[in-house]
Amino acid sequence: MRVLLVGDIHTEDALLAEALALGVREGVDRVMSVGDIVDGPNDPMACIARLRQRKVDVVRGNHERWVIEGNPMDPVDYPDDVMDWLAELPATREYTTPTGRLLLGHGIGDDDMAELDHDTSGYALENLDPLWALVRAKRYRYFVGGHTHKPMVREVEGLVCINPGTLVLTQQPGATIADFSTGVFERYMLLPTLQRSQTWTIGNP
Repeated sequence: MRVLLVGDIHTEDALLAEALALGVREGVDRVMSVGDIVDGPNDPMACIARLRQRKVDVVRGNHERWVIEGNPMDPVDYPDDVMDWLAELPATREYTTPTGRLLLGHGIGDDDMAELDHDTSGYALENLDPLWALVRAKRYRYFVGGHTHKPMVREVEGLVCINPGTLVLTQQPGATIADFSTGVFERYMLLPTLQRSQTWTIGNP
């Protein structure tokens, strides 16, 4: 099972198109987005249209939640059908992979503001309650989230936490190809040219 994981988009429609083209080139089985589509310098409507057209699996980020709640960071006049689509985005989605259950979210679990980085440690890690709730539940082998814009593959007591990064132009935009059969995760930079920049390998349980 190979999946294209798309991080926080923030209206970067041209880079979203590049990421989706990478998925086509690599022949992925599915495309998953961690949300935060809106609020940025470009056109959120174009990004939403592209995601809907490609039938990408999308979860709600905190920026979509703010739009739904009537507190957008960037005021945009969204048509009713787009508002309906945003309102219907779930906080999380679940999947079965060949090597365990996967939870897709934005922050950690259904907490869209929780943050885990590759170097989160000590007190900050010990008190990251949404993470430990997932660990204790022992339901998932993988969690895919975003929010920090920092690419990561990190295992925490049996839970593999994956962040595909971001498409934000000024923050090393890229995407991740995840092979859940082999445990190989490949990060691709989109600029200045498409290139594989990092590979992580996680053993199967």
